Amino acid sequence: MRKIILGLGISLDGYIARKSGAVDWLSMDWDYDWMAFFKTIDAVLMGRKSWEIALGMSPKPKSKSKAKSNPYAGMETYVFSKTLKESGVEEVEIVSGNLKKFVKNLKAKDGKNIWLSGGGELAKSFLDENLVDEIHLGIMPHLLGAGIPLFPELIREVPLRLVSCKTYKHKKEENAMVELFYAVKKD
Repeated sequence: MRKIILGLGISLDGYIARKSGAVDWLSMDWDYDWMAFFKTIDAVLMGRKSWEIALGMSPKPKSKSKAKSNPYAGMETYVFSKTLKESGVEEVEIVSGNLKKFVKNLKAKDGKNIWLSGGGELAKSFLDENLVDEIHLGIMPHLLGAGIPLFPELIREVPLRLVSCKTYKHKKEENAMVELFYAVKKD
């Protein structure tokens, strides 16, 4: 069965974004093989705010149609929102119904693992409902001091088992990111 993998970069003090939602402090310039992770997944889940940030960071369309393209092209893409009715992008589905039922149906479909890419409130909902199987965190050598926390107050404790801990050097400067990979212990 497919796994739900919560995977994202966070600051050392536990924030996924600045208070404004900006992620300009995140860097992709590590000797980490991003494509190895992307080969293990074929679906991506995110909240509305994360979707809007991803859409804003995606390349502008070259055609005159002005239609935005999916920044996660080639992956099933689901955006969880209570306010959006349409994504504005072909092949991107808005989800607003029962979270557990949706995830159960998605995991039962044939395919690779499923990436829960953000945001904090959506991660909280998944963790509160015991729907996350693994957590992959890239801890950036950066203290924001304030921002949007990865784990807003949970309604339950979530026991984890450390699978691996690795460091990755920065390609342009003398620095390192730490990757923590945990399995979620199930009840």
